[in-house]
Amino acid sequence: MTIKLTSAALLAAIVTLGAAAPLAAAPTMTKVDIAAFDPDKDGTIDAKEVETAAAAAFAKLEKDKDGTLDAKELDGRLTAADLKKADPDNDGTLDQKEYVALALGLFKAADPDNDGTIDAKELMSPAGSALVQVIR
Repeated sequence: MTIKLTSAALLAAIVTLGAAAPLAAAPTMTKVDIAAFDPDKDGTIDAKEVETAAAAAFAKLEKDKDGTLDAKELDGRLTAADLKKADPDNDGTLDQKEYVALALGLFKAADPDNDGTIDAKELMSPAGSALVQVIR
């Protein structure tokens, strides 16, 4: 009986420590996101970096090579309503220019202090999260 209790206690300790360790060791998503889109490593994302990231995301998503992204290729990055808002020619798709314009609009929304950059705090906002969805 003592072995079962000891084994159970040991198992509980392993499960508890195993569950807690990744939470403590994992970097915050915001730091990872900024680093991924911040080639000059200044700790912020500027409009030029957003343009570059949006163009790269467009190229990665554009699987059928027709020069546009449809709802399927967007893979849940935008709601149907957001796609419609970002589609000025109403063709149901976004070309690269429209996609980059969308990203820049989200960048402006995520920069409430209008300093031309997005820091970690701004990136954690709803607008910042929407931007990451588009440029990741």
